[in-house]
Amino acid sequence: MDTPHNGGLPDGVVGTGRTTGVAESVIREMTREAIDRGAINLSQGIPDEDETPPEIKRAAKEAIDTDSQYTITWGLPELREAVSERYAEWKGIEYDPETEVTITNGTSEAIMSTMLALAGPGDEVIYFEPVYESYIPASQFAGANPIPLDMTEGLAPDYDALAQAAERARILVLNTPMNPTGKVFTREELERIEEIVFEHDLIVLTDEIYEHIVYTDDYVSPVEIGDLAERTVVCTGMSKTFSVTGWRIGFCLAPEYLSRELRKIHDYTSICAPTPFQRAGVEALSLPNSYYEELSDSYERRRDQLCSGLREAGLEPVEPDGAYYVMTRYPTDETDLEFCYRLIREAGVAPVPGSSFYTDPDAEADWVRFTFSRNESTIDEAIDRLLENRWW
Repeated sequence: MDTPHNGGLPDGVVGTGRTTGVAESVIREMTREAIDRGAINLSQGIPDEDETPPEIKRAAKEAIDTDSQYTITWGLPELREAVSERYAEWKGIEYDPETEVTITNGTSEAIMSTMLALAGPGDEVIYFEPVYESYIPASQFAGANPIPLDMTEGLAPDYDALAQAAERARILVLNTPMNPTGKVFTREELERIEEIVFEHDLIVLTDEIYEHIVYTDDYVSPVEIGDLAERTVVCTGMSKTFSVTGWRIGFCLAPEYLSRELRKIHDYTSICAPTPFQRAGVEALSLPNSYYEELSDSYERRRDQLCSGLREAGLEPVEPDGAYYVMTRYPTDETDLEFCYRLIREAGVAPVPGSSFYTDPDAEADWVRFTFSRNESTIDEAIDRLLENRWW
């Protein structure tokens, strides 16, 4: 008699050390729960459809008829040129569009390609927590060891801890404005960080996807500080600035010696970013400076609207200086995950548990994150639900 097989499944452990312990995104999990429960989704940073400028939507639709095949792997030449010109204007750094600008499948792919290219087994990657959840698995997938530096209290970097970690690290990740807290690193903070970077020969990966959503005059890009541009990979893109999170068009700007390495990963994982949306990116980058001013002003109004509503509902928001998220303390003994699920079920509003922004999978956090990327009427409805269904 034949030996029965085990349902066709392989024996032993499936997967490798690169994936062991990596869970699905909690942010996306909360979105799925919101959809299933019919809750207002204030978890994932998804703008409403009417936030997208109509002229770039038209450009994308037109491009489907004319530009539906591969572009050059590094991106549509016209888009790389537009990125180079705009960032020279915005940050005062000239990137060669041929060798130093790469169009990626969103900022997440830019970060992942950079990490896989520049970090390896045994290397150490420093980042400040609470942190956007993507950096943690990106480090692990590269085989590197993540070194989180906690800045929960006061949202200020501990330079002594940074200098100590930098002695053995390879990469420092900076995110400004920061997700989830909305912290904007000041010029003075970045100048001190630059000293440590050069003293310990670090490479910097900076995530600046929220660079145009800022509510303070203190914002500067890390590449504007001293000589940091010489050893920094800037990861940014269209998603947040133009409310096209599903288009997946990222910009990766770096000196040629760094771009050359990350392009190897991008080439074999992505080939190229979606062509019609790259074409629309050229149109997007032609918008006047007033567009960016209005964008920031609009989100600042919504920030104030949500923070006021959360305070009225008996929660304790920490007002952000940038991005479109609010970290909020809550006054119950529930875990942050329990509080989130109960809020979805009983109040019909979905946030994200704060523990998802820490490396420790068992982190205890007494706060949750809300987004104000939605329009004002949606935020008003969410506030009404919190007020009407409050149990805390």
